[in-house]
Amino acid sequence: MCGHMGIRVHSHDEQGVTMRAPLEGNRNHQDTAFAGSLNALCTIAGWASVFLLIRSHGFPGDIVIRRSSIKYLKPVACPQIFACCKLVGEREQSFFVEMLKDKGQAKIDVRVEIAVGQETAVSFSGSYVVFARS
Repeated sequence: MCGHMGIRVHSHDEQGVTMRAPLEGNRNHQDTAFAGSLNALCTIAGWASVFLLIRSHGFPGDIVIRRSSIKYLKPVACPQIFACCKLVGEREQSFFVEMLKDKGQAKIDVRVEIAVGQETAVSFSGSYVVFARS
């Protein structure tokens, strides 16, 4: 799916993950980004953030999305679409890691945004579950 949509990692650091996709190939009949493409891009940005979090703590695991919600606030017509997922705070990370160690699974909630200029165009909340692997 990522290949067909042209999704790529734009950047990642201790602050979070930004994924990008071209408008071309993800365009609807109104020449704006297709809502399904925006949802997929946000879901993948959230997944990537959780992946990097468990990797940074040395946990192999399977990540699944448990629940999500999305708000489309403005049309997106930028040639490149950027979905930014900020890492959760230290407290949430610590609790998540502790649960993963103790229970073998843990849930974490993340937020992803797509901006057009200085305004939020898409707001996504996702709840991901990680099942630890030995």
